Amino acid sequence: MSPADLEALARTLDTQRRIIEAQIATFVHRVGESGGYRSDKHRTPKAWGKAACNWSGSEAGRFVRVGAMLAKFDSAAALAAEGGLGVAQMHALAEVTANRRVQEHLADGEELLVGQASVLDYDDYVVWLASWERVADADGAHDDTERTHRNRKASASIVGDQFFLDATAGTAQGVQIKEILEAFAKTEWAADWEIGLLAHGDAMCPHLMERTDAQRRMDALLAIFLKAAGAQSEPTGSGFTVNVVVSQPVLEHHLAKIMGQDLAPLDPNLPGRRCETDSGVPVDPYDMLVAAAMGHVRRVVMDRSGVITDMGRKQRLFTGALRDAVRMHSRRCVWPGCHRPANQCDADHVLPWANAGPTNTRNGGPVCGHHNRWKATGYRTWRDPHGHWHHYRPDGTEIGWRNGIITQADHAFAMPADRWTARCEPGSISPIATQGSNRSRDCCNDVRTSNRTS
Repeated sequence: MSPADLEALARTLDTQRRIIEAQIATFVHRVGESGGYRSDKHRTPKAWGKAACNWSGSEAGRFVRVGAMLAKFDSAAALAAEGGLGVAQMHALAEVTANRRVQEHLADGEELLVGQASVLDYDDYVVWLASWERVADADGAHDDTERTHRNRKASASIVGDQFFLDATAGTAQGVQIKEILEAFAKTEWAADWEIGLLAHGDAMCPHLMERTDAQRRMDALLAIFLKAAGAQSEPTGSGFTVNVVVSQPVLEHHLAKIMGQDLAPLDPNLPGRRCETDSGVPVDPYDMLVAAAMGHVRRVVMDRSGVITDMGRKQRLFTGALRDAVRMHSRRCVWPGCHRPANQCDADHVLPWANAGPTNTRNGGPVCGHHNRWKATGYRTWRDPHGHWHHYRPDGTEIGWRNGIITQADHAFAMPADRWTARCEPGSISPIATQGSNRSRDCCNDVRTSNRTS
């Protein structure tokens, strides 16, 4: 079977699984609503499900929550009945709708909550849901953040011949620690690779490295402590940067609140409510304000599809602020199924520079080194007007679950298999560009979209 046929079969089987999952959840909900579980003296529908089907407690609980969500959202029930709503997406959405503190926003948010489940990658949907829930339940989310910060702790102990380090903190401190640890671990990886090259030459590969990832992280942690002990003038580790992405309405709203203004809560169903790190970790708005006051603020303008607009002059490579903007297009490598964080990826051209591709943010995206190499063998990537990525094999078939769900209007933006091209329209990835054309590189700077938020 071809790669396209394998994917098609997997999607067919998964569609059947989705339909059955929704049917079971709906049935469990009806058992609960009718009180049928009481006939055999069960206390709850969850207990009935465990007894009837030998489910685990967590599994039975998920069916109860998903059934309640499908009963609440008619659009989700209709979508799930035809296999259009993923099982993991059902579970994630059911968790949010079970939060009693967001109930007042669910009716207005149904279209958005269900719609995003069918167009976003699962990992992005979970981050989006968490952001929606934090806005809908602002007081609860802030209380949770404050509680976590109050309960922060760290301890070090030696038991026998082993050393143990245990720490718990909120995301405001955690994202900084994680960023620094990953940077030091990357240095340790590079050192192992250089040693391996000297020992094995061209035969060098990752499994020949002297240390495991876990060992390198421990050695990186020691290096951080040693560096901190010797840093008399820079105890804050200011050489590392954590980017916090916040939309202007959110910034202005919480800045006004902290200055004493009595404002109504933000509507979670309105666009432009980001407050997170560039890797998608939600940040409490008050921690964001502290970061803005103590650090540096960089204004980034996005259009309605979330694409960051042009930030710099024309150049061959993405560098500096332009590279950061390109990496913010996605939290990870844009190749389907790849979870390499964006800060560990290359800022790559969608339309190659050699084929007249411009060096601006609209023509860039984060791609890891492994998948970047495949582009030279006939694989193609493009971003549609909604900001979603599409990837094509050399034979023109699309890779991944978005195959076949692109709208007819979006086809105007797609690049055919025989050449790299795109339409010169607002919101497209680049102007008309065929191989060898120099005209597109000059006219690209005139392409703008009028629908911008910041």
